[in-house]
Amino acid sequence: MTMTDDDLRDLLARDASTVRGAGVALADVDRRVRRIRRRRGAAGAVLAAGLAAVVTVATAPRTVTIAPDDDPGTAAMAGPSPAPSVTYLTSDRVLLDKKIKTGGRRLLFGVTADVDSVNIQVECRTPSYVFVWHEGTLVDQGPCGIQDDHVDHLRSWTDQEGRLPAGRDDFHVAVVPPGSVANGHGAVGAGDALRIVGETGEYRTDARVTIRDAFAVVDARSPSACQGDIVMRKPNGQEILSSACDRPTGFPLPVD
Repeated sequence: MTMTDDDLRDLLARDASTVRGAGVALADVDRRVRRIRRRRGAAGAVLAAGLAAVVTVATAPRTVTIAPDDDPGTAAMAGPSPAPSVTYLTSDRVLLDKKIKTGGRRLLFGVTADVDSVNIQVECRTPSYVFVWHEGTLVDQGPCGIQDDHVDHLRSWTDQEGRLPAGRDDFHVAVVPPGSVANGHGAVGAGDALRIVGETGEYRTDARVTIRDAFAVVDARSPSACQGDIVMRKPNGQEILSSACDRPTGFPLPVD
C-alpha cells in the first residue's frame, strides 16, 4: 500500500490523540515524505518518456517491405522528391550543315548560338564508321550509312547537360572505313579512336554533318517541393519511387 500526504496527516492525528502511543518520529515522517516524492518523480519521468516515444513514432517515416502476398499499395513515406528532370529534344532549327569529303581526319565543327542545347547528326553516303567528340570528349561512335545488315545507320547525339556558359559548342567528327573497328559495330575507347583515325590516313568519302537546336522539356509532374512521394520496397530489395503529388486521390500505385 502506498502512503500519501493524507495518510501521513491521519497518522499524525491518531498519534496526537493517543496519550501513551509509541509516537511518530520526525525522522520517520521526513523519510516517508521523501519516498513519496521519489515515487511521484519516477512516475513523471516514465510518463514523459512514453510521450516522447509516441511523438517519435508518429512523426518518423515508416519503412515497409512488400511481401509477395501483400497489397502492392503498401509503401513507406519518402522525403522530398528529386528536382524536376530536364530532357533536351531536337528541333528543326539548323545551326550548321556541312559536308565531309575527307575521311581519316578529325574535322572541327563549332557553333555559337543562344540555345538551350544542341544535337549533332552524321549521315554517310558510303558505308563508314564514325567517331564524334564534344568538347574533347568522345561522346558517340558507331556504324554510319548502309552496312552489311542493309540498314542505313544515322549517328545522332544530343547534349543532355545543356549548353556551356560561353554559348559555344565544338565538335570533332572523324569518318573511317567500317572495317577499322571489329565487325564494324564494336565500341573502342578514346585512345583507340584516336589511334584508328591516325592509322587510317586521309581518303575520299561522302558524309554530312548537321547541328540543330535542342530545346529543354521540364517534367513538371515531379515538383521538388512534393512531400507526398512514396517508396515501394520489394522482397528482392528493389525500391520503386512513385510521386503521389501528381496522382489523383484514390489512384492505385504502379506495380512493376
